Amino acid sequence: MRDGAPDVTAVPCPLATASGEAAGERRAAEPARVAGAQAIGAIAIGAIAFLLLQILTYGYGRDQGIYAMVARAVLDGGMPYRDAFDFKPPGIFLIYALARALFGPAQWGIRALEVLGLAGMCLAMVSLAGRAFGDRRVGVVAAALAVLVHAQLDFWHTAQPESFGGMLTVFALLAATPRRVAGAPRPAPGAAALIASGALFGAAGLLKPPLAGGGVVLAVVLAAPALAELAGRARRSPARGADRRASEAPGSARAAPDPGEARASTTAPELARPAPTAPSLLWAALRPALLIALGGVLPVLACVAWFAAKGALGDLREVLFVFTPHYTALGWRDAGVLDMAWHGVSEWLVRYSGPLALGLCCLLALHPDRHERAGVALLAGVIAMHIVGVVMQAKFFPYHYGATWPLTAMLAALGLWKAWQRCVRHGAKAAAALVAALVATAFARSATKDVDEDYLDRCTERVALLAAGARDLGRVDHLASVADVNAAANRAVAAWLRERVAPGRPVFVWGFEPVIYDLAERPPATRYLYNVPQRAAWARQEARDALMRDLAARPPAAIVVERRDVFPSVTGDGVDSRDTLGGFPALAGLLEERYELAVRIEDFEIYLER
Repeated sequence: MRDGAPDVTAVPCPLATASGEAAGERRAAEPARVAGAQAIGAIAIGAIAFLLLQILTYGYGRDQGIYAMVARAVLDGGMPYRDAFDFKPPGIFLIYALARALFGPAQWGIRALEVLGLAGMCLAMVSLAGRAFGDRRVGVVAAALAVLVHAQLDFWHTAQPESFGGMLTVFALLAATPRRVAGAPRPAPGAAALIASGALFGAAGLLKPPLAGGGVVLAVVLAAPALAELAGRARRSPARGADRRASEAPGSARAAPDPGEARASTTAPELARPAPTAPSLLWAALRPALLIALGGVLPVLACVAWFAAKGALGDLREVLFVFTPHYTALGWRDAGVLDMAWHGVSEWLVRYSGPLALGLCCLLALHPDRHERAGVALLAGVIAMHIVGVVMQAKFFPYHYGATWPLTAMLAALGLWKAWQRCVRHGAKAAAALVAALVATAFARSATKDVDEDYLDRCTERVALLAAGARDLGRVDHLASVADVNAAANRAVAAWLRERVAPGRPVFVWGFEPVIYDLAERPPATRYLYNVPQRAAWARQEARDALMRDLAARPPAAIVVERRDVFPSVTGDGVDSRDTLGGFPALAGLLEERYELAVRIEDFEIYLER
């Protein structure tokens, strides 16, 4: 038995240093002065404030319009899936319902909630960096990088489930990371902290199921010290047994004990704590996982109870476990696992942010210090879990990486901070070279996708819009339009419906623009806010029958038919809504018999009751 074995029943914090690393603890408790640190912090905070102001001006994309309409149904007493169809997990609808309850139906409401969440996440990242890496300044840089990538995703790819899931993930990691005490070993997270962390991971899973996997990574990291000690004992036991048998063999020679060794053996038990037993080590390994799992199931059980109480549990099961897997399978057509995994990793690593890629390269080149390695390993593990989820979904939309950028920014900021410290020691030229590389990579790769202008141009346009009092609707609509989505056309259709359809009368949009319902302030005639279920091969007939029953029970005063809304990755074919009517005789017949074309607005045909 090793009398001096450490007590590993108190499992170290996942972001803690190894016991005995006094020098590392001192460095973490008292970060060294770094030339230019105050200027870097001021620039980072200024950038965060500017970018958050930009986000407040973002309008809705197509997805945000869907979430808003489901949230409207929830606040009216309805339920997701049963009364307002979408196939995203339920957490995002509750967030939009909260924004709507707090700020009203205006589109800036969800942006205000998003900005509040991002601000809280920035503070959490600063605190987490102090606890994980011993230097809160790394967290300031990380927060600026994370908000930069988030803002560059622009209106279409923000305020998404992953956007809020990333915030919850950072809060969950912070909850499981106790505060540091200078000169003392870092304590393990308490039971309440682990349950709270698990609950935050569980809530993130209600936004995107793979995000709950961060709790699994955390549990593994917390269990690692106890498991390593158990494995070490298992390796040592056979060797010690062999040594004992050899010493007891006939004719074997054994050296006389050293008096000094004898004295040490008598005093060591008085100075060291007894070694933990194997059962206590096993419990130390299992305890974090059990507490995190306990916390993780709480929000899930609350959600299930809510659906059960409202009689909508079957609708939840049907959408999430029948419809959604078929949707996910579209991305796996003629695709191999290795190809998809490579694509997912390369997209994350190099496609969206030059500064993040540069920071990760710096971290690889300069290596984390010993007291930083546990934190780096945990963050990398959670990132890997997120990327597995993105690959499984097989769509690789930019917002699918939204929850991963804050964690990536933590690692990148650590690498950039190390590089800056190294450069300033080598003089002004080296520091200037690093700044030049950072600026060059920022312009070389941006997270802004799908829109015509680069992000800097869009920032300039938004600043001009704010300076003019945000009264230029043409400029507002331009900034909220992409591909076939024309915000001005949506606004015009909604205005026409408000003028021609009496308040309270339902309308029906046969297309993929549910924001029209919200802008028109008219209720939908059916649970189907958009027509993907009626266009998707795996759900088509059943969804069409349900739609026709809805329209019969609640006849719409107007029907809006959309053209050019083609989404092969979503519907599985290249046919738009207007042409789909050729294979949907029930709805086409209803239009012909009971409605007449009143007006065409851009890609929309509006039919009124005869």
